[in-house]
Amino acid sequence: MKQKHLRSGARAVAVVVAIVIAFIGGTVAHANTPHTWPIGGSVVRGFDPPANTYGAGHRGIDIAGPPGTTVVAPADGVVTFVGVIDYVPMVTVTHADGVRTTYQPVSAVVKQGDKVLRGQAIGVLQGGHGSQPSLHFGVLLGTTYLDPLAWLGAPNQPIRLLPDDAKVPPRATTAVVTRSGGWPVAGTVTSGYGWRTHPILGTRAFHDGIDIGAACGTPVASPWAGVVTTVGTSSTLGRYVRVTHDGGLVTTFAHLSIVNVAAGNRLEGGQQLGLVGTTGRSTGCHLHFGANRDGVSIDPKTLLPVQ
Repeated sequence: MKQKHLRSGARAVAVVVAIVIAFIGGTVAHANTPHTWPIGGSVVRGFDPPANTYGAGHRGIDIAGPPGTTVVAPADGVVTFVGVIDYVPMVTVTHADGVRTTYQPVSAVVKQGDKVLRGQAIGVLQGGHGSQPSLHFGVLLGTTYLDPLAWLGAPNQPIRLLPDDAKVPPRATTAVVTRSGGWPVAGTVTSGYGWRTHPILGTRAFHDGIDIGAACGTPVASPWAGVVTTVGTSSTLGRYVRVTHDGGLVTTFAHLSIVNVAAGNRLEGGQQLGLVGTTGRSTGCHLHFGANRDGVSIDPKTLLPVQ
């Protein structure tokens, strides 16, 4: 009987789930992810990949943390670089799937060639990065920068232990909120496609989509069936989702307050993917809806039925 209780207690401790705020009340439990956050802390600057190899952008995320914080490897791998680039100390770890993770400014406690395990200390965070002390964490596959938040698998949320007999609810699914082929959200176009005076910067700039005014929290749907190819965070687009459809069409949904999908999800036409917000460079609650076909920007309004 004593051994049975010990086994039951061990199973209870082993059941660890991340608690993520659901998009329609309540919470959704997620299984523990295969990657560990390099430090505990909030993301103070999101992923904003450049339009081209040498363009401006933010090729990773900044995670807040005081100097002296221990930095750990998110997954098993081999240390492939320890050094200084542009006067900034940096560590790179290459993982079994070919993905490379980078950490700066970090003073290494490992050396090149060392094998490291998930959660093992690789260095100590130094000061001097960003407007507040933080770790710049990057993820690459070949020469392509990946969204570190998507690679990590989930927001950096607290965890809780569930009792042995707890039932973990299934992951929430998004609803079909409008008909296939309809508008992503009901509302008035407040800024059209093309050249305009930027409402925040005051400069002449090309607007590669349309802005649809709607209250924050309004469901946003993919007008057509497709596959979610990007879920990211950008200083300009805020929280955004990209969906690839048949015929070379790719659509972008930006300034979202909440994202309800993950990269790789298949969506039906009219299926919800997030909620209207005002994240990123935004003057108020609205959806920025963009589209391109075969890499060429097009006016998304021409794809939608007349309101």
